Amino acid sequence: MKKLLIAVAVIAMVCSFSSCKKKCNCTTTMNGQVTQTVTMEATNCSKLNVTQTVGDMVQETKCN
Repeated sequence: MKKLLIAVAVIAMVCSFSSCKKKCNCTTTMNGQVTQTVTMEATNCSKLNVTQTVGDMVQETKCN
């Protein structure tokens, strides 16, 4: 019984350390017009969202 408990604990620990990567579809726009679309792997797509404003120009990257 102890060996079974140790085996289950090791499997649970390995699963907890592995990251779940998924594909994120990201679209970059410049002043509302799409300039680039890419697909990449990441663990959290929302962390890739960025908005930059320089003067009257707005560049935005949104991933889902």
